[in-house]
Amino acid sequence: MKWRLLPLLLFPICAWNADCETVCAKQLPLYYWKPAPSQGFINFGDALSVNIVERMIGRPVAIAESPFRGEKKFLAIGSIMHYAVDGDVIWGTGVNGKNLPAEYRFNRLDVRAVRGPLSRKFLIERGVACPEIYGDPTLLLPRLFPEFQKQAVPSRDYVIIPHFSDERLFQEESNLVSVKENWEGVVRKILDSKFVISTSLSGIIVAEAFGIPARLLRIAHADNTEDMFKYRDYYFGTGRFDFHYAETLEEALQMGGESLPECDLDKLYRAFPFEYYSD
Repeated sequence: MKWRLLPLLLFPICAWNADCETVCAKQLPLYYWKPAPSQGFINFGDALSVNIVERMIGRPVAIAESPFRGEKKFLAIGSIMHYAVDGDVIWGTGVNGKNLPAEYRFNRLDVRAVRGPLSRKFLIERGVACPEIYGDPTLLLPRLFPEFQKQAVPSRDYVIIPHFSDERLFQEESNLVSVKENWEGVVRKILDSKFVISTSLSGIIVAEAFGIPARLLRIAHADNTEDMFKYRDYYFGTGRFDFHYAETLEEALQMGGESLPECDLDKLYRAFPFEYYSD
């Protein structure tokens, strides 16, 4: 992975007090996907969006609770391009292949980076300018969170991280890591593993960010709503056009990890819209 370290921008992290709320109110609010309240969980990969952005700016970020209220907003991690509207700022966001073209409600965006070349092609075909800067911001985790370290002697040979629509298929697995757990706990379990098998794209990306071998698992079943577009977008954006996925747990264990990603993370870091979060 190309990694030319830049000095990490460190800001004092403020507490949630009245002064901080005033500052946050002036910021470009961040939108990230959250399940319906009735589902009773927050997907760890989407929660990463908030925490990575807050580490980038050094303080809490304002949250856009609804994507279509007409306010200009910021979209970072996730396959959430269909929640963008005219004028929104995009950094690392990807297109979700299962959404129809009519679900995309924008004609102009301020795009700083996208997850991969498939998302870029989609935007360009809609007449939206898009730089050739690729990468899911989750890949910046080791740079932004130096407190997270890969274990020298991991306690688990492997973990399985299913997308939440797949989780019921793995309830008997002792090495299951649920994406419904706290994001820090999921990251630490990945760091304490030699190998990651995941149907969750975020599980793959966190592992690979820290140099831990990972293999995408694809199991066809009635509840699986995930399209291959987002996986191809990520792998293509990190230089792996001939990636392969496993169709069973046993096959994943035999295949081992995919080659590790190659992308310019300095470009991705510098593409962050810092100007919206300066005092």
